[in-house]
Amino acid sequence: MDIQGKVALITGGGTGLGRVIAQQLAREGMQIAAHYSRSEQEARDTVKEIQELGVRAMAVQADLNAPALVANCKRMVEEVADHFGRLDLLINNAGTTRGVPFSDLDALTEVDWDDVLNVNTKAPFFTAQAAAPIMQRNGGGQIINTASIAGLGTTASSIAYAVSKAGMIHLTRCLAVALAPTIRVNAVAPGVLTTRWNSNFTAERLQQITQQTPLQKVVGLEDAAAVYVMLARNESMTGEIITVDAGVTL
Repeated sequence: MDIQGKVALITGGGTGLGRVIAQQLAREGMQIAAHYSRSEQEARDTVKEIQELGVRAMAVQADLNAPALVANCKRMVEEVADHFGRLDLLINNAGTTRGVPFSDLDALTEVDWDDVLNVNTKAPFFTAQAAAPIMQRNGGGQIINTASIAGLGTTASSIAYAVSKAGMIHLTRCLAVALAPTIRVNAVAPGVLTTRWNSNFTAERLQQITQQTPLQKVVGLEDAAAVYVMLARNESMTGEIITVDAGVTL
């Protein structure tokens, strides 16, 4: 797909991986809508950086963990489509977690489950549901979900997080079938990234993580983001889960 001048909505687009994805797509000429829930200043900073690259950009707010989750997803998508006149690429990147050891079942509450599943699994579906008709009016498009290697195994920050990402992986495959042939749906499953999620990791903990990977490193944000750019251009892939984890799941 020629992405020059096309429009991308990136949930969680103001911070971390989402911000780097937004920057890389903007350098390729895409117009960007950076979604945020609470990180308004970071999203506006990202938008300013993108506009300085010579492309249009906007920040859009939506709470993806609220009683009005479905309505919020729909409103967010419609605001973006109204602003730009189209929507070609949806990146479901927003995520949340709870840090609870797998063995401590009693510490993982129903509220934890609801929060994690709402943001990581339900919101991507309802955002895709709202985006698909808009994409189809313009001849099609693509959805890229941010999954995680947590959804491929039994190691993660919590059982709820691992299950939510496993759900996103299967959601990706199901949507790929449901929306074919006009909309392609793929996912990227990163390993450990250097974002604010692990900003409290000690140097010893990071060293331990890197020693577990064949490449002896955590995943570079630029490297992970480049996979989204590749998928945005590729017209022959759908239902794929691309792992970017420095080899840790080998």
